[in-house]
Amino acid sequence: MELMVVDDSALVRERLAALLSGIDGVGGVLQAECGDRALDLLRVDAAHAVRFVVLDIEMPGENGLDVLRRIKASRADVRVAMFSQHADSQHRARSIARGADYFFDKISEIDQLETTVRQLVALSS
Repeated sequence: MELMVVDDSALVRERLAALLSGIDGVGGVLQAECGDRALDLLRVDAAHAVRFVVLDIEMPGENGLDVLRRIKASRADVRVAMFSQHADSQHRARSIARGADYFFDKISEIDQLETTVRQLVALSS
């Protein structure tokens, strides 16, 4: 299964990509520093079948909630997990209402993100 990590922090992207690419069944992890780049990669990557996107909420330019809406409109087959340090109930509720499949706190829920990816990989094989 192909994944994508979208975050304006190179450190966060690289660490998540390293963590997730170590999961058996993950074929690759694309990285994007902003929403426009993520959408470009999804258009180009349609043949590679990215099926899961980890998306930050707070980024320069278009915020993650707007990018989420655009991903779901163009690639309904892609599951999206919002990954944010703004993990209050309001951000969670807004993310789910706009189509997020999952929401994880960057600080305390990295293990849950990894577990979710493992489960999705197992279901897709």
